[in-house]
Amino acid sequence: MKAVLAPAPLLLALLVAACAGSADDPLADLGSDAGLASPDGAPAADLGDTDGLAPDSLPPDTLPPDAGLPVCTCFVKEAWCGTGVAKEAAKRGCQVPLLPKHDKDILYCPNGTWSVKEACADGCVEAPAGTPDTCKTSAAYLAPFTCGTTHMCTNGNNTSSHSGTDAFAYDFGMPVGTTLRAMRGGTVLRVRIVSKPGDPCYNGGGSSCANYANTVEILHSDKTVGLYMHISSSLVSKGQTVKQGQAIAKSGNSGWSTGPHLHCQVQKNCGIWWCQSVPFKFGEKSTVSAGTYVTSQNCP
Repeated sequence: MKAVLAPAPLLLALLVAACAGSADDPLADLGSDAGLASPDGAPAADLGDTDGLAPDSLPPDTLPPDAGLPVCTCFVKEAWCGTGVAKEAAKRGCQVPLLPKHDKDILYCPNGTWSVKEACADGCVEAPAGTPDTCKTSAAYLAPFTCGTTHMCTNGNNTSSHSGTDAFAYDFGMPVGTTLRAMRGGTVLRVRIVSKPGDPCYNGGGSSCANYANTVEILHSDKTVGLYMHISSSLVSKGQTVKQGQAIAKSGNSGWSTGPHLHCQVQKNCGIWWCQSVPFKFGEKSTVSAGTYVTSQNCP
């Protein structure tokens, strides 16, 4: 039987249409799995295995990868707050699949896989470079210096110079002018600025300067008092309500002191500025003694 041919004009039109279609869409016949080019013609992002993390092997609770950014190769050595990880990822031009869902948790990556090391109910603290980040704590007492900063305890409880009335005190070495923050919220009970620049005991002295230490006292809800001693200046006034973490003074070297530091203690309210200290612990570390470095989680 003879083959039936289309009229020449119609055949030519069909050939032209076919050629035009393939020129505009070279992948038209490759199906939805081609994955060779993005709609704008640029090479498509390889989402199957970016830095060794295929989507089906990512940790639980991760977000789908952003097609525009590669997954970051792990840059966390021990523990990093999610907010800090996000900042670093932005600098590197990559993404971490756990973010932003876990930006308030502590992240790390054992075996090269991004994971949540610790879920933080109250968020996390970004410590200085080189110091592992930690979860915030809601403990009654927090370190009396700015969130994320670290200071060393130079004298702890029940030592040769902390005994009797100040047996439960702590000293922290720090430069003059360091911002001090309330260990616990309360009401300013008393501010004593008895040594000013140029006075004999403003920059430290012997036992004769014992009563010339500048101090701030904060009365707590349980009637105990937080004492902050050797300050250079106060940032609060008597009767003022302060919150935990609020700036209250600048550190100094006033009174009986051999070098710039903060002496802090929780004491009974006996009607004067120097009263019997009582035991207390910092939320950041349960045991603090001379030589202990404390990174503050006192974040207002």
